[in-house]
Amino acid sequence: SATLILRRPPERASQRMSQRTNERTNERTNERTNGRTNERTDGR
Repeated sequence: SATLILRRPPERASQRMSQRTNERTNERTNERTNGRTNERTDGR
């Protein structure tokens, strides 16, 4: 990824924005998986 940034510097801003959105979606998926694992442990 470092080479891509060196080749096209203007994409840094868009990459930062995409990282933020990716983090948000990751948090949502993490909440889903955490809920599933919690249900499993409670079931035990």
